[in-house]
Amino acid sequence: MFDRPITRPSAFLLAFLVALTGVLISTPATPAQAATVSSAGTYEDSSPNITYTGSWSRLSSSGSSGGSIRHTSSTTASATLTFTGASITWYTWNSPTAGIVNVIVDGKTVATVDNYAPSSTTGIVGYQADVGPGTHTIKIVGSGQKNAKSSSRITHMDSFVVGAVRSVPNLDTPGRIGECPDATTTVSTAAELTDALGSAQPGSVIRLNDGVYTGEFTLQVVGTAAQPVWLCGGRGAVLQTGSVNTGLALRVHFSAHVHVAGFSVTTSLQGVMVKNSRDVTVSDLAVSNIGYEGIHLYAQTTDSAVQYNTISRTGVRDVAYGEGVYIGTSQRRWSEVTAGLPDKSDRNKIIMNTISDTGAEHIEAKEGTTGGIIGGNTLSGSLPGSRSLGWVLVTGNAWTIAYNDGSDAVEHAYSSMVWSNWGYDNEFFANTGTANSSGYGVWVHDKNRRVKVACDNDITSSGSGLTNVFCSP
Repeated sequence: MFDRPITRPSAFLLAFLVALTGVLISTPATPAQAATVSSAGTYEDSSPNITYTGSWSRLSSSGSSGGSIRHTSSTTASATLTFTGASITWYTWNSPTAGIVNVIVDGKTVATVDNYAPSSTTGIVGYQADVGPGTHTIKIVGSGQKNAKSSSRITHMDSFVVGAVRSVPNLDTPGRIGECPDATTTVSTAAELTDALGSAQPGSVIRLNDGVYTGEFTLQVVGTAAQPVWLCGGRGAVLQTGSVNTGLALRVHFSAHVHVAGFSVTTSLQGVMVKNSRDVTVSDLAVSNIGYEGIHLYAQTTDSAVQYNTISRTGVRDVAYGEGVYIGTSQRRWSEVTAGLPDKSDRNKIIMNTISDTGAEHIEAKEGTTGGIIGGNTLSGSLPGSRSLGWVLVTGNAWTIAYNDGSDAVEHAYSSMVWSNWGYDNEFFANTGTANSSGYGVWVHDKNRRVKVACDNDITSSGSGLTNVFCSP
């Protein structure tokens, strides 16, 4: 009843509607007409780029994308946007008075959307599709039909969001196993490995022969860009402590320009930890059967990369500490790890890893971290009892989370959390997956922290929907 155009609302009626619904209905308005070709962006109902035909009225609503919505009871009135982009999203309302709306893209009816609901709900995605790069036109128009339970045939226009045309960047960092140079030292035993790590210097290339290396191994060396230090071997070379209840298989600390590549890490409390280092690359490892986290960059480790690793079954001792890849340190441990300061493990890249069956999140970036990239990873499955908040969980600032794919989440698929002044300016785009869970595809803890969730994220079977915020170009 509140969606019908009202020509001269009385002061009493306005007050009644505001008190009851929290929104204000204004007098009917026919927005300015336009035939502009629109680029990537969000086009609110008031945008001059939207061409309206017929009579539309405006409804102010804090729950709508731009603070208002247009609505019409005419079954011939339409709203049209011509745009250049790769995807299109139409935001609308569900309400007891809504009708069934036709969505027409490039002259073809692509969807018939029933917007009826027993109670009004804002921020509803009426239609969303990848349309391919190019110039397109979307039009919404009433079909003249309605749900049998609806009391009217109202069409609602909140906003259109045009998705950008994206190109996948090449984020690979030097340090993959195929790039490992000729060895300066070849080792076959744990004792030989310990000695080689202890005597490493710029330009050293330590190659592991196949075999099992049991112990806790540490590398501390400052290489250079021209003379990096390598520790590499095939998958048949296996580092372990021998128990998921004790020990760290490989520690790289106070180091720079180090490449760790190719071999296996298993049956240890913790897999690989990189501490207080920079320009370290961990590539092509097979990490499995780990008590806590698989690979951990922390204690001001910066400008490093974790790439092309296969990680599985982390958190087998305690699922709460079983991240596949963990960046930074919880604020509860800053006093212990970073003298009470934020752990600024910044500008790290977590790319192209395959991570499965983790106890906690597949990838987590903690508060204190800034400016990293989580991209191109394949993420699936969790250990029994997992309380994971997502395949990817970010509490840092200005992280980019893109082109990841996942399956079988515990709750949400991707999450942006907050703590104190952390959890700002993260961006999620072009992520995919099948969540098979009750949460959101992308969940944003605080909607006021400038977190962007692009409309081209495509996470299906997420029980709560794609996201709890309005998606962006």
